[in-house]
Amino acid sequence: MSGPRPRVAQRGLTLVESIIASAILAVAITAVFSAVASGRAHADLAAEDLASTVAAEDLLARVLQDDPETLMDWNGHVEAPSELVDGNGTLLGSALQRVGRRVRVEATSQSLLGGESVPGWLVTIEMMNADGRIRHAISRWVPTSENDE
Repeated sequence: MSGPRPRVAQRGLTLVESIIASAILAVAITAVFSAVASGRAHADLAAEDLASTVAAEDLLARVLQDDPETLMDWNGHVEAPSELVDGNGTLLGSALQRVGRRVRVEATSQSLLGGESVPGWLVTIEMMNADGRIRHAISRWVPTSENDE
């Protein structure tokens, strides 16, 4: 029995197999982190959208509580991000402070089905992000009598 010994199959990984496995793992980890980062960005946008909607509705309710005669006093009212206040002048919650808002009031008229024109005010609340770009706007038309203008 002094002849050559039969080769026994080796049970380890070769260098090429290790590199391929590492590359596959790196791609999988990159995909997971990318998905998490994308989800975070979408969550931030959704939070800003929600803050915009709530802050706009809050200010619109305050504006519409005034008499139609004083609506024009609101025209040009601006609150920058982190400066939003309620009707008492108290800062709103921190979740709403990520947006700013501006009021525009324009005299307009709306036509009824019969063709009669009714004068009124178009109140628009524009919501801005930190860069000053308008993200959302809501408008309400408020009818008024002719002698209110």
